Amino acid sequence: MRSRVSGVILLVAASLYGQNAPPANSPDVLARITEATAIILAGEGAGRLSSISTGVVVRPDGVVLTAYHALKNAREVQVRLRSGETFDRAVLLGVDERRDVAAIRISAVNLPSLPIGSAQNTRPGDLAYAVTNSNNLTWTATQGIFSAIRVADEVPGAGHGYRMLQFTAPVAPGASGGPLADSRGELIGIITRGNAQGAAFAVPVEAVAGLLDGQLNVALGDGSALQLPNYQQAPASRGLAGADPKQLLRVAKTAFIRTRTMFFTPETLEREFLKQSGYGALGLTLVRDPRLADLAITIDRPLFTYTFTYAVTDAKTSVLLDTGKVTAIDGNSAAGKIAKDVIARLTSLRQEEKTTKSNR
Repeated sequence: MRSRVSGVILLVAASLYGQNAPPANSPDVLARITEATAIILAGEGAGRLSSISTGVVVRPDGVVLTAYHALKNAREVQVRLRSGETFDRAVLLGVDERRDVAAIRISAVNLPSLPIGSAQNTRPGDLAYAVTNSNNLTWTATQGIFSAIRVADEVPGAGHGYRMLQFTAPVAPGASGGPLADSRGELIGIITRGNAQGAAFAVPVEAVAGLLDGQLNVALGDGSALQLPNYQQAPASRGLAGADPKQLLRVAKTAFIRTRTMFFTPETLEREFLKQSGYGALGLTLVRDPRLADLAITIDRPLFTYTFTYAVTDAKTSVLLDTGKVTAIDGNSAAGKIAKDVIARLTSLRQEEKTTKSNR
């Protein structure tokens, strides 16, 4: 009889210990979360990056939860895994607009994934882990605590009608869609927003778990042209000592137009470039994302004058390559003259290079 009672006591103790087991080693938990975290690149077409968000792999067969707003108007999507694998095609399985969460699938198997836990098991003060991709610092692991469970109505800009988890692990723009996990490394929530005061919020994962079996099956656009922005330090002056303005103009393939005067719009000059007969032969593409540009063409007009100035700089180094000015009564007239001048200059330089090569 005594042995039976002892056995029951041991079983109860083991059960209680399992429910309140000490947290796993933090570095090990964070490593597992990191391996299951993805970068989601979204673009507006032609490789123009529009947003960077985070995702979390929740099934080994490639099902990923992420932020819906990052995909809503995207024309191209790319998913990058911590292993270095990149997937240019994804299928949208389901969306929850109210909670700003979406489920997508990539063509992969045997991926590291996070087990789905429950926010009901968390209490204020419990450890909270997050892995985010923000400010170009990819796969950044952070730690904090769970602060509270709130309704969205209490969180400015969050909408209404659902619960949110408040936590203190630092997050920044780009963290949306990332995993919020507990001390056991179980997925508790999907990060939706954060602010500078240290409060961050996530949607409880059980509220969006149904998206994993969604049947939308909408193919997202091919994201093979998307790239992470290259935040390199500005080159030192000695590194620019050998820069050849003529050569930088010759090899330029893309140009971005900007203006510093209210009397001129970039679109005006874009139209004039396209009208010029010599534009097509240059092989120069006008872009509206400065991150994609080789050249930056800046237009200005000093006050109380009819003089429009332009400066052509190397977009990556800010090296001044060419300048000029035209006289015109308005922006439309100036645009045609500027476009003609710049195209003539580039054409002359490229023809000069061809002549030099042929004489060698």
